[in-house]
Amino acid sequence: MNAAIDAGNTRIKLGIFENNELQEVQVFPSSPVQNIYTHLAPYHFDQCIISSVIALPAHISSYFKMKSNRMVVLDEKTPLPIVNKYKTPNTIGKDRIALAAGGAGKYPGKDVLVISAGTCITYNFVTAKGAFMGGAISPGMQMRLKAMHEFTDGLPLIEIENNPGLIENTTSGSMHSGVINGIKFEIEGFITDLKKNHKNCEVILSGGDSRYLADKLSVQTDIEPDLALMGLNLILRFNASEKN
Repeated sequence: MNAAIDAGNTRIKLGIFENNELQEVQVFPSSPVQNIYTHLAPYHFDQCIISSVIALPAHISSYFKMKSNRMVVLDEKTPLPIVNKYKTPNTIGKDRIALAAGGAGKYPGKDVLVISAGTCITYNFVTAKGAFMGGAISPGMQMRLKAMHEFTDGLPLIEIENNPGLIENTTSGSMHSGVINGIKFEIEGFITDLKKNHKNCEVILSGGDSRYLADKLSVQTDIEPDLALMGLNLILRFNASEKN
């Protein structure tokens, strides 16, 4: 039994794998971490891997080291099942590496674009030869809404509604249209432009907002909300094979 921990800016996702199949996913707020400890009290793992885009307290690493026979903390020196072509590997988010590994693992021998919609929207391209080339980063839904509120005097902080029209006649509706349709056009445009040079590229949509956005898109994508966890497990397995 393996565990994969993906710590993001606002939440921590835990994936438990049995025979390399994802059996359980739990989501916890980044603070307090005691909720994770309570949930994992009955478990002991063969291996675990931790990926974090935030600075994790030392006691979290110590806890998972105690709960597993072997632990990997993902960083720029961790051996990967893909080739990292990023020019500044020490600056790339660990979540993007996990997503790239997961995409390459799902579609071996094919070009893959992994789009992750969460706090930020990231675009991550892996070639058919398994080379992660990088991609793009833009603000996610909540970040766009908060930015409009915080950087203006007149725009309210609103909650996302389901289906804004293209042309809205209220301020709240106009904000919804700008955020949701703006993201829709951005994603569709990115995919369309990329496929001009990579016609058979597979596209995977992941992240916490993936299911919401998938219904809005006019282009076809696979939906894998837990792709980062799957990629982390692939990296963990690769490291185990490297040690043998």
